[in-house]
Amino acid sequence: MLSHHERAELDKIERWFETSDPALAAVLRRGSPPRAAPLTLLIVLLDTAAIGLLVTGMLAASPALTLCALLAGAGGVAAHVARCQGQD
Repeated sequence: MLSHHERAELDKIERWFETSDPALAAVLRRGSPPRAAPLTLLIVLLDTAAIGLLVTGMLAASPALTLCALLAGAGGVAAHVARCQGQD
């Protein structure tokens, strides 16, 4: 339980956030930052392309398609890492 003084201090901090950076105050009020839709779409496309190319390359015994699958997979990993680092 917060004391009256602590509540007053928190109210001051809240008002300061609302006046100095309204966008940040809105994000903090919602509880979580909005996700980047283009990055999520890129991740889904890279993952799907990697799986499709890998299966096709293995069925056709094509080293070129398998290499493309590995490159798409590496791009997907990089996009996953970028999204995770952006959330921290």
